Amino acid sequence: MTSPDSAPDDREVRRRRNVRRVIAVAVVVPSILAVLVAAGAIAMRFVTDDPAEWHVDPLTEPTPSTPNSYRIAPVDAAIDRDADAPTFTTSATELATAFDRIVLADARTEVLAGSAEEGFVTYVQRSAFFAFPDYISVRFIDTEAGSTLAVFSRSRFGQSDLGVNKKRVTRWLDELADTVN
Repeated sequence: MTSPDSAPDDREVRRRRNVRRVIAVAVVVPSILAVLVAAGAIAMRFVTDDPAEWHVDPLTEPTPSTPNSYRIAPVDAAIDRDADAPTFTTSATELATAFDRIVLADARTEVLAGSAEEGFVTYVQRSAFFAFPDYISVRFIDTEAGSTLAVFSRSRFGQSDLGVNKKRVTRWLDELADTVN
């Protein structure tokens, strides 16, 4: 039988044990999550980009079922698109050169396949922290009045891109309009 004086000591021991458990959980769980996030960020940097899979014609590639892409295409193109492509008074070759310069000046962006000189190029741009890849395929087209382009920007991972593809394409097109017009 325990004495009345020892009862508070038992409660104090249990309370201290519980506090230690809470502290251990509060430290261990966030630490595990931090390690998993860091491992994911590192793993993304080693994901390979297969040109056979991602270098696609923006005028013919079907739109993915996930809402993580954005496409512009000429008015007369027979493809689903989010917006009509602008027209420019310059040749497709000059348009491609100017667009390529704008895109490659953007952070974490490189050519995956094709080239501006060929008039068909796919770029890969990676997000800043996790390095998630987005693929941007572009075709430059001569028209009677000058030129236009088709752009298909899409995320490789995830369900939603939070509007990143649209913002990127819109920003690049705004810079392009300022450059060539």
